Amino acid sequence: MEKNEIVIKDSISVKEFCRLREAVGFQRLTKEQAQKVLEHTPLLINAVYREESIGLVRVLTDFVTDAYLTDVIVAPVYQGEGIGKILVQQAISRLKDKSEDGIILACNLYANPGKENFYERFGFTKLPAGKYGYGMLREI
Repeated sequence: MEKNEIVIKDSISVKEFCRLREAVGFQRLTKEQAQKVLEHTPLLINAVYREESIGLVRVLTDFVTDAYLTDVIVAPVYQGEGIGKILVQQAISRLKDKSEDGIILACNLYANPGKENFYERFGFTKLPAGKYGYGMLREI
């Protein structure tokens, strides 16, 4: 694969979104559920190679104080090729471009077990990190 052939898009079809999610074992969504997820995603980065979506990251954000990276997905056949790095770098770059001067935008995520070091390369720190308290989760 030639990385210079990767095209970055800011949208993805429902079909491709569902295909990528299922390829990495994420919970299956109906077309309607997937459409709703995409409609409520203010920032999406889709890596396309030869007209096929091979990876994506969704960012839930207000572009002022908070952002949450979710669904950092790379199709299994392309994992280890630097696609995840491109996606996270693009997300951080776009957040920086849209952020407000003088305001800290706190960007957080939940790293899958064993992936913490990947995110640390981009400046993420493991919580608890005193300043921001503990990361917390409630399944509903």
